[in-house]
Amino acid sequence: MPRKKILWLCSWYPNKLDHFNGDFIQRHAAAAALYNDIYVIHVAGDASGKITGIEKIITHSEGLTEHIVYYKKSSSFPGRLMSHYRWLMLSRQAIRQYVAEHGKPDLVHIHIPVKAGITGLWMKRKYKIPYVLTEHWGIYNDVEPANYKRKSVVFKRYTKKILKEASLFLSVSRYLAEGVNRLVTKKEFEIVPNVVNTELFNYKNKVLTSFCFIHVSNMVPLKNAKGILKAFNLLLLQKSNATLVMVGDTDMAIRNFARELGLTETHISFRGEIAYSQVALEMQQSDCLIVFSNIENSPCVIGEALCCGLPVIATDVGGIPELVNGNNSIRVVPKDEEALAGVMRQMMDNYEKFDRKKIAEDAQSRFSYPVIGKKIDEIYSRFATGKT
Repeated sequence: MPRKKILWLCSWYPNKLDHFNGDFIQRHAAAAALYNDIYVIHVAGDASGKITGIEKIITHSEGLTEHIVYYKKSSSFPGRLMSHYRWLMLSRQAIRQYVAEHGKPDLVHIHIPVKAGITGLWMKRKYKIPYVLTEHWGIYNDVEPANYKRKSVVFKRYTKKILKEASLFLSVSRYLAEGVNRLVTKKEFEIVPNVVNTELFNYKNKVLTSFCFIHVSNMVPLKNAKGILKAFNLLLLQKSNATLVMVGDTDMAIRNFARELGLTETHISFRGEIAYSQVALEMQQSDCLIVFSNIENSPCVIGEALCCGLPVIATDVGGIPELVNGNNSIRVVPKDEEALAGVMRQMMDNYEKFDRKKIAEDAQSRFSYPVIGKKIDEIYSRFATGKT
């Protein structure tokens, strides 16, 4: 089938101001670009002083163009109002440039309703191009501090309108989609899971001999990294040969907490914020991933670990049950460090029941670029201009 021209309008997207801002959206783009010509537009405001005017960077790879616009913004109240206006004008300018150079797209794909969906609505009216919408943001619950209920009236109004006018609502998990239906508006949905780069995240024979647990996150309070350290400390009372690698910390708080517990470098290592490829290497030399979050949507890290053949210990919350089963995981209740320590011990004592190669094969059949890219392509075929 011929490749379709799909314009992506992204509220979040990796950029030079924040390399990890919506990196899961970028991986979706790479998967979709296997079968269609994907053109991404993302406009990023900066109040730090790094950006002094307006900058535009356009990069090309096979099937994927990324058009990132940077502009200076102010954190003052008048400055925030002006920033919204500048964001809208720069977004429309980038869209007009795309249409002038490439013609109208066959379909628009919005990622995260606010703010990119505002320009999606504008495009639908001006160019008569329909859009599909993917929501990634895990705010549709009562656990996330900045949850949907706490958002402004304007935010809620636009979220509802953008969702209603979408030709199709996509979500990375059923849990998230059901939250949107409960809190925003009723809308039929389809699930397109987060994608994993299986060229990086794949099964390798482990070299290190000690049993190694790994945790990967930004270690904000909802991830409950402190709870993992407490549980690991309890585990060491019975399993002195266990080790723990913590990946993703960006300040000294969690390392100081480990020292307060008496954990030493003999048993625990902090890697900080490292490259995506390095995360894969760390997983391949580990035995088990731990996710001890109070709430989750559909953690990319679980799919990545499974593609490496790692069994997972994870809290039974949010969209996590959609990713794991009895053959690749043990689930635990959130916030219970003693229960987590017991499950970690259980994992070590019964590790032979987990077939790492089989775990990796099953995960790659669910989360690889070709699998997710094909699923997205099938959706585009149904809703692209002239095919609805």
